[in-house]
Amino acid sequence: MTIGVVRRYDALARRAWLAGVGALAAAGVAGAQVAPAGGVALRLHPRVGDTLHTRLEQLTEITSARAGGAASKPMTTRVMVLARTIVQASRKATTTVLTLVDSADVSSSDAHGAAMADQAERALRGQRMIVQLAEDGSVESARDARGVAVPRDVAEAMAAMRAVFPRRPVAVGERWQREMPLPSAGPFGGSGNAQVRAEFRLDSLGRNGELAFVSMQGQIASDGVQRGVELSGSMTGAMQVDRTRGWMTDSQFTLLIRSLVTPPAGVGMQPMKFVTKVTQRLRTMDKR
Repeated sequence: MTIGVVRRYDALARRAWLAGVGALAAAGVAGAQVAPAGGVALRLHPRVGDTLHTRLEQLTEITSARAGGAASKPMTTRVMVLARTIVQASRKATTTVLTLVDSADVSSSDAHGAAMADQAERALRGQRMIVQLAEDGSVESARDARGVAVPRDVAEAMAAMRAVFPRRPVAVGERWQREMPLPSAGPFGGSGNAQVRAEFRLDSLGRNGELAFVSMQGQIASDGVQRGVELSGSMTGAMQVDRTRGWMTDSQFTLLIRSLVTPPAGVGMQPMKFVTKVTQRLRTMDKR
């Protein structure tokens, strides 16, 4: 694997932990409103002053192979982040939160990736970000504690759970669909046309309707080859929502991305296949 390709896919590991930080910011979720005819409204609406103590654990595994060759040994990146998300404002349509990263541990099995892991770990520790979230879970804006806008790739990563909630009340067993774009400036050389087409299902309610259990599955679809990179993949996961408290208590998902990189004609390089698997667990606990 050339150094250039390694760097491009080390960037995937970097975006993995950025997405993890995004999940921290997006941890507030559904307000406890019961809709007519037995349906429930899932929306982000936590209470001002509440603090979400969050533990994020994430494993990213990347394997590669040249056309017709054997797959390489997986390059793995592990992330563990402890953070607090403080609700600063909660209006009908928007919620503003301050996310503080208390500790971070990032490691990589690859020598080059280890250097980036150290850099990521230093950048995460003590990070302070102010995020404005819409009631469906999407990020409207993100800035650092100085008021400086967060770069676009980080802001998009903030929406790791972007727009996952239905715009209407749903009943148990009902499904809804959303499309979530992959970062346009991502490690795939500009995959702005790639989408995660996800389907969500309200599986059940528990504790007299206070808890909602949601499953999700989706496919990654790319509108043609972008700069020599063809993408496909899938996503599966589940969430547990405390509707009374107005936020998520548990979330886990697995994202599998397959990509075929075809170098420009005349460079003398064979196409390469990459398989990236991201497994994430996010748990949130109210400690007032």
